[in-house]
Amino acid sequence: MAETILVVDDDLDILELLKMNLEPEGYDVQTASDGESAVQSACTDPPDLILLDVMMPHKNGFQVIEELKDIEETKNVPIILVTARGQTEDKVRGLDTGADDYITKPFDLREVTARVEAVLGRTRPIKYINPLMRAMGEGFSEKGLEQLAGHLQAAAAIQKKLLPEQAPSIDGFDIATLLQSSTSVSGDFYDFIPLSETQIGIVLGDVKGSGIPAALLMVMIRTALRLLCHEEEAPASILKRINDLVVRDTEADLFATMVYGILDTTASTFTYSNGGHCYPFHWTQNRNITVLKTGGMLIGAFDEATFTTGTCHLAPGDIIAFYTDGITETGTGDSTAADPNQSISTTHEDAILTDMFYGGDRLAACLSKNASLSASALCEAIVEDLARFSGSTQTHDDRALIVIKRDV
Repeated sequence: MAETILVVDDDLDILELLKMNLEPEGYDVQTASDGESAVQSACTDPPDLILLDVMMPHKNGFQVIEELKDIEETKNVPIILVTARGQTEDKVRGLDTGADDYITKPFDLREVTARVEAVLGRTRPIKYINPLMRAMGEGFSEKGLEQLAGHLQAAAAIQKKLLPEQAPSIDGFDIATLLQSSTSVSGDFYDFIPLSETQIGIVLGDVKGSGIPAALLMVMIRTALRLLCHEEEAPASILKRINDLVVRDTEADLFATMVYGILDTTASTFTYSNGGHCYPFHWTQNRNITVLKTGGMLIGAFDEATFTTGTCHLAPGDIIAFYTDGITETGTGDSTAADPNQSISTTHEDAILTDMFYGGDRLAACLSKNASLSASALCEAIVEDLARFSGSTQTHDDRALIVIKRDV
């Protein structure tokens, strides 16, 4: 959105000249021909900057500044004085009154543009930081925001190190992953845990929330899972114990969804349990796609959560795809959540949702269309399909994906 400049001068020719000079630079220029109308305009719709003439009838520029500085909505609007006087005392008075800079008539239009950009360059950070500081309390400061940014960067670095650098290399299987974060730290996560020479634990999860709290819960769940998977055998039992831990040690509005399972490379099976997560897809060589609907409750939302275990057999060429709702809820310019497990429906409401969101049907179709690709290329194909659907490569939510393909 273009920044707005209010130009105030009783000389209509100067108003038009400044307007013609600034609008081609991308500014939205409003004008006022006297001090009273300038105050009214600034209060009605506060501009990003005011170019203010000093010598005006009835109410001069100094009086306008004093009045605007006493009004909450306009007290932080930067002001550049424009004066025909070259006396030092007028410049000093203007700066003492609250002006941010001054220009002396006759002026060079290039100087006007340069001074406008210089003042806006100094005040833009204040414009956006001040509301955030007010929201976070009077004790918070600009320095505190800088420290918070540093903490976020540190959290992102730690989280990145916790994620596997690459998918495991397993004879007879092709495995690939994808993680796209909408912020510096992500609530989506995945992990691979060696259990034996023939078994590996695989998890894909989504912490509901964002920023540092979500990242901390992700670390908690990952740590607990890595400990518990060596104590418990049944995936359902592991999710139950993780749920009990999260319920006990976190706030009620912080919870997660996840799928945890064990890939047995000898038996070619995937035994899994689902904690309120998007149902994985199983694509078979006869081009059928099955939704793995063995489910359970959200992780950390309920004291008495229950979980069940299911098993999927992988024939040569079969594919299992796990994903987070950041993929299926990708919208056409809208990040509002939809049902991640929506299916093709003949109702009008479902048809609208199918048009608005990428959804499970499109993901299944993309998976089937590109099933001949390697696991890594299949992940890339899904990302490209998401971009085509949404019309953007930007992500409004974290996205994670694991593709497991048994070799033919």
